[in-house]
Amino acid sequence: MAILLKLLSAYTVLVALLVAVKFIFDIEQPEWSVINWLMAAGVIITLGGAISCKRSLETEDGEPDVRRFLDVNVPFYAAVALLIAFAFQWSSELNDHVQLIAVVNGEDTVIGSMWAYIDTAYIIVTGMVGVRMWNGRWPMQG
Repeated sequence: MAILLKLLSAYTVLVALLVAVKFIFDIEQPEWSVINWLMAAGVIITLGGAISCKRSLETEDGEPDVRRFLDVNVPFYAAVALLIAFAFQWSSELNDHVQLIAVVNGEDTVIGSMWAYIDTAYIIVTGMVGVRMWNGRWPMQG
C-alpha cells in the first residue's frame, strides 16, 4: 500500500510540475488537450487523498484542535472546488474552455480563460496534497 501511495503522490506532483512549466513558459509540446487528461487523473487522486485524510480526522477520539482541523479541511474543500471546476469544463470537452473575448481593432481577441484559474488551483492543490502524501505526514501531526 505504501508503494501505491508513493506512486500516486509522485504522479500528482509530476503533473503539477508539468502544468506549472507549461503554464508559465507556454511551451508548445505537449498539447493542453493531452495535459488536461493527465490533470483529470490528478484531480481524482487529490480528492481521494483529501477524503481519506478527512475520514481519519472524523474517526479520531475527542475534538481536533483548530490547526489540525484546518490542515485537513482546507485541502479537502480546495480539492472539491477543483473537481467542480474540472466538471464544469468536462461538461463540453476537456480541450474546450470558456474564454473571455474582447474586440480589439475590430477583431475578436481572447483575453482570458477560465483554465488560467483552474491551472493555478491545480498546481497549488495537487502539489500540496501530493507532497504530503509522499512524505507520509498527512494529516499534520501536532
